[in-house]
Amino acid sequence: MNGNGFLSLAEFQKGLRDVIKIPTLFDTKPVILRAFNAAKATTKGKSRHSDDYIEKAEFRAFLKYLR
Repeated sequence: MNGNGFLSLAEFQKGLRDVIKIPTLFDTKPVILRAFNAAKATTKGKSRHSDDYIEKAEFRAFLKYLR
């Protein structure tokens, strides 16, 4: 959302609420949190922000875990 190449949990949830506009998806916070944490663990981070954000390489895994 802010163009820095990283995706935070808050940015993803804001996108669900404001862009997709499906309230039932926004209410699945525990599922989103588990998928977010699992995706972060798939690759070793290349930057100092990798512990808090999903990088481009992890985004595909994040979408798979959400599914």
